[in-house]
Amino acid sequence: MIGKSAFLPILGLILLSMSSQASSADRVGFDLPQPNGCNRVGTRTVVLRDSQRSRDLLVTMWYPSGEGTSALAPYMDKKTADALAEEWKLQPDFQRLVRTHARVLAPIAEGSPFPVVLLEHGSGVVPAIYTVLAEGLASNGFIVVATNHPPDSLISVFPDGHELKFTPYWPAEANRRSQGVAIGKFADEVLVADVRFVLDQLQEMNSHDHFWHAQLDLSKVGIVGHSMGGTTAALATQEDHRILAGVNLDGSTYPGMNADIRPVPVHKPFLFLATEEHASGEDRAREYIGSESNTYYVVVTGADHMSFTDADLISSRFTRDVKPDDSAFERALLTSILTRSLVEEFLAKYLKAAVAPDLDLIVRIDKK
Repeated sequence: MIGKSAFLPILGLILLSMSSQASSADRVGFDLPQPNGCNRVGTRTVVLRDSQRSRDLLVTMWYPSGEGTSALAPYMDKKTADALAEEWKLQPDFQRLVRTHARVLAPIAEGSPFPVVLLEHGSGVVPAIYTVLAEGLASNGFIVVATNHPPDSLISVFPDGHELKFTPYWPAEANRRSQGVAIGKFADEVLVADVRFVLDQLQEMNSHDHFWHAQLDLSKVGIVGHSMGGTTAALATQEDHRILAGVNLDGSTYPGMNADIRPVPVHKPFLFLATEEHASGEDRAREYIGSESNTYYVVVTGADHMSFTDADLISSRFTRDVKPDDSAFERALLTSILTRSLVEEFLAKYLKAAVAPDLDLIVRIDKK
């Protein structure tokens, strides 16, 4: 587990980056944290049609790019931002003041094929709030594939203008176990099924799409998810042989899942980042376990559930009812950069056979 003292080996480097990022933040707008890899970043969005399930999925991809002069990508579209502003009590049109680093439709970088990382969002949010993580991974040589999963996402806005909004898929008045069974069923039958479908479509794109042809290394696939997306990531890692390693950012198990046996075995390299609150239960931080000697449990001091996303960065700058909170912004930036660093190192270790000096230095590995 990471405790207060365990932050020290990499805290200095993070604070150097944080000071430069904080100086660019003001009450008008700010740049998202600079991607920390050696590649520029491009982004594209596609709609994938699953005719067998009569289901459309909006998929955003971030990737290492070459030189490009196209426009920087918007943080999110206006309809999505309006829905998020209402949910989080943010200033109207906040998205216009958030500056990303990815260029729309930029050419892909040389050096392909690149490993693929699937990015899974939590319930009631949207893939865009993981932009800091996605841009960082893309700059480090991964192709990041983020699927918007209706009705679990806050909103999904398609290019033709139609939209799908969040709808609870569990019985609101039922007991916790009945709700858990419904959530687990949805995770298996919808979310993990979406993951499988997207992987199938990536194979088709890699074979036949003009832009993506031979650019994706589908022999090296990882998955990262937050909250419900973390649960999805764990289950997909367990169930799909194409996924080699998984990351769960504070996602839980639910009553009725896996016959109530804990931890849920994943049998592959697995990184679990959790808040102190999540880990405070008797066995909550041990809800999933990967392969022997390759399971990492990390408890991030001072983090809240949304600290593993862009949410606290955005809220501290653009909250509607109170003044921007510089101290909250700095805390959010610290956790955001730490999360990105650990996830990048873990995926580089298991998808690129790279070293992970910070991760292996500060994380205890439990051998089961």
